Amino acid sequence: MFDYQLSKHSHFDAACRAFALAHNIEDVSAAIGVRSQVLRNKLNPEQPHRLTCDDLLAITAHTEDAVLLDGLLAQINCLPSVPRNEANSHNVPMFALSATADVGAIAGEAVSNAPMSQARKTAILHRANSAIRNLSLIVLSVEARFQSTPMMAAAVDVFNTVAVPALS
Repeated sequence: MFDYQLSKHSHFDAACRAFALAHNIEDVSAAIGVRSQVLRNKLNPEQPHRLTCDDLLAITAHTEDAVLLDGLLAQINCLPSVPRNEANSHNVPMFALSATADVGAIAGEAVSNAPMSQARKTAILHRANSAIRNLSLIVLSVEARFQSTPMMAAAVDVFNTVAVPALS
């Protein structure tokens, strides 16, 4: 049913590097209860130490940054993570605008003649992950709103069953 194959590209290693550059490792390590040098080693792909599942969960919960999880998912050819707790029907316009901005930035990169550097590749992938995340949050928000009002859902189903075939 699922075909989780490891990617040839080192998405997780790149995510570890990006995370280490974006965060204060001393603060993160103190919050998750490890020494800062140990966390630096675990985030360095050239070191033999590796992050454990518990480390990933604690780091993501503390920082609310899903870059490590997204790198892990990309490594097994999966789409980025989507935080369900951010789904809110009042934020749908913002999700739509953000997704549109991300897609526009990707379109701008697609027509650019600039050489494909590591930084440019990372920026494009970050925008693509952000667009996917925002589109997924739209789906979750709309679904939650629809499910929160079962009477409206039933009325729409009745209307679609009765009125739509009559209009055809």
